[in-house]
Amino acid sequence: MLMTILATFVKAQSSLAFYPFDDHFNSSAYNPAFLTSPKKFTFSIAPMGGTTIGYNNQAIIKDLLSQILSGVPPTDDYYREVLESMISKNIFKQNIESSLLSFTMRTKLGFFNFRVKESESFSASAKGDLMSFILKEGIQSTVTEQFQNLPAQAVHFREYSLGYSYKSPMNRFYAGIRAKLYFGKAALFSSLSGTINNESGSYILKTNGNVNISFPEAEEQKEIGGPDITKISGTKVVDYLFNNGNPGFGVDLGFKYRFTPDLSFSMSIIDLGKINWKTNLNTRKFRDFKLPESSYSIITDENGVESIAKFDYAYSDSIADYLDKDIDTTSFSKPLPLTVYAGFKFRLNPKVTISLTDRLVMVKDMNYNSFSATANIEVKKGFSISTGYSVIGDSYFNIPVAVFFKKDFGQIYFGTDNIASFILPSISDYASFSFGTCFYLFKNSGLPSNTPVDYPFFKPRKIKRNGKGGRIAVPYPES
Repeated sequence: MLMTILATFVKAQSSLAFYPFDDHFNSSAYNPAFLTSPKKFTFSIAPMGGTTIGYNNQAIIKDLLSQILSGVPPTDDYYREVLESMISKNIFKQNIESSLLSFTMRTKLGFFNFRVKESESFSASAKGDLMSFILKEGIQSTVTEQFQNLPAQAVHFREYSLGYSYKSPMNRFYAGIRAKLYFGKAALFSSLSGTINNESGSYILKTNGNVNISFPEAEEQKEIGGPDITKISGTKVVDYLFNNGNPGFGVDLGFKYRFTPDLSFSMSIIDLGKINWKTNLNTRKFRDFKLPESSYSIITDENGVESIAKFDYAYSDSIADYLDKDIDTTSFSKPLPLTVYAGFKFRLNPKVTISLTDRLVMVKDMNYNSFSATANIEVKKGFSISTGYSVIGDSYFNIPVAVFFKKDFGQIYFGTDNIASFILPSISDYASFSFGTCFYLFKNSGLPSNTPVDYPFFKPRKIKRNGKGGRIAVPYPES
């Protein structure tokens, strides 16, 4: 139940549509080398500091929103539909990221940034005959004595981080690093595997492994099944949001190199770290589950392979009763999902740039890759758009659109990884939306002065020359 609740409320991955805009105020979320600020100080705060919202299964999420808005809490049938929708996908992955506070300072040594961010992520791989046999309605079958792994991971944490980026004097090489302090709020890590075995003529659903959980369990129990998580409220919610008992450390690393003023390559590693889970520990296991004899039939093919086929019977209605009531409170440590970005940018002319971006999310047994090819067009000074085509996991029809404004007061961006989901929702399963705004503080304090050359503290500009030909070395444009 905890896994399905987290699956419905968490969202999609960071928008790929904005990776080509490596000069916007939240670009360091993709690569710390992108950390920049056109003014002395740049500031943003929630709720406009930068948020990405998205989801993989539009029909399920729309039903959830309609139930919540109508005041009707989701039923067990709804959560069963969520699980069935997960079975239809090779890997089910979602997350949400929201910047609560960000402050960037431009100095002679480089760019420094302090950021507070809230993050949630969910990954699960449930596709297989065994899960279909247990969860889906109607006639289903699976081979006996055959294991299926059931990996799943859900994490919610708050991040406090300090980032730094450096660019070479000629604007050819950029490097960045971000040190992170994590405080975990909730976690679920499944190492389960299952099989159906024939034991003395009875067919038993057996599981190996366990489900590591860190979550404030409700004291009130449902009549059937486990704790009623919907009853968690009041002081428990406050304790949950401000829980600092699950510390962790991590780092982001990245660089960007410009081969020519028009061609550049960038690469980064995001969230290289782990969290030590020490509070609200509710690790569980499942006891063996005996299938009712009247619910299935046995089929043996010509090669002697035995399969079990169920009638129109819902095992998921009673399987929660076999959740072991004994709780393991041993602390555990788990790495966070590791994200690797790589991108090429080629400027065709001063107004148009072509970008190729690849993103690999690395989770044990559930790696996930996405790719996008976009054209970035500068419509006029301070106003740019980006659009093209992207592949997001096993979703192959995605049209990203991103809009970016740079004005005297600050920056505004908004867009989606797949505008087709709003125009033709019936043929596109993936949807997302991203937005953010920042402001320049004391923006007039950095204006160049008309200092005369004979002023006592005047320092003339140093002119670098090529060591061989004596020509003046001109730095690349900053972007």
